[in-house]
Amino acid sequence: MKIHIITAFYRVHLAQTLIHYLEPMGIEWYPVVAPKEDIPFDKEWIHPIHVNELLHNEFPYRKINDFLDTQEVIDDDYYGFMSDDNMYEPGFFDIIKTQTAKIIICSLYRGDTIPNDDAISKYPPTILKPVTLKNIRIGHIDLAQYIIKGEIFKKNRFNISTPVADGLYAVNLRINYQNDIVFLPDSYVFFNYFQIGRYTKKDTFIKDTWELPKYY
Repeated sequence: MKIHIITAFYRVHLAQTLIHYLEPMGIEWYPVVAPKEDIPFDKEWIHPIHVNELLHNEFPYRKINDFLDTQEVIDDDYYGFMSDDNMYEPGFFDIIKTQTAKIIICSLYRGDTIPNDDAISKYPPTILKPVTLKNIRIGHIDLAQYIIKGEIFKKNRFNISTPVADGLYAVNLRINYQNDIVFLPDSYVFFNYFQIGRYTKKDTFIKDTWELPKYY
């Protein structure tokens, strides 16, 4: 069983940083790139997927659908979706590799500060820690929090015309596969980990294995 992580990639300046963090994790990484993001990737575990540029009315979720339309999906492998400024906590995939559920829901740590930058969405530094099906709702779950078996991935596509497609997708999983979901509330993804000014205080971390982001 392999773990495949799909990224709608466009932050070219973070490529080497993402590679540095992801390489020890034992995953297969798929940066989905349009021509303007097509940079060299020379690692065996990195599999760039080349797609067309997004149209003006399309959100990056279309790149995940493009992956689904063009790549072989293995029923019993796990597939996750990571934005290109997110990251996984140390040891995250060691836990995932022990799982058998068709759908895994983990927690999201969102730093300690709302950066004073030009980002359109000012996400608060609160923790999203779902432990029941009621916690799976739009605005309270992120794309990176669910990891699903290929047999589920094959049957479900993202809405590409709304910014809350990640929540809609999660709600669809809750409605249609509620008996196939397991919660891992003590396993965390770092939300916007590489957004300058969001992670500033190590003493706010939940675990002593966590570190402030570094850039390469």
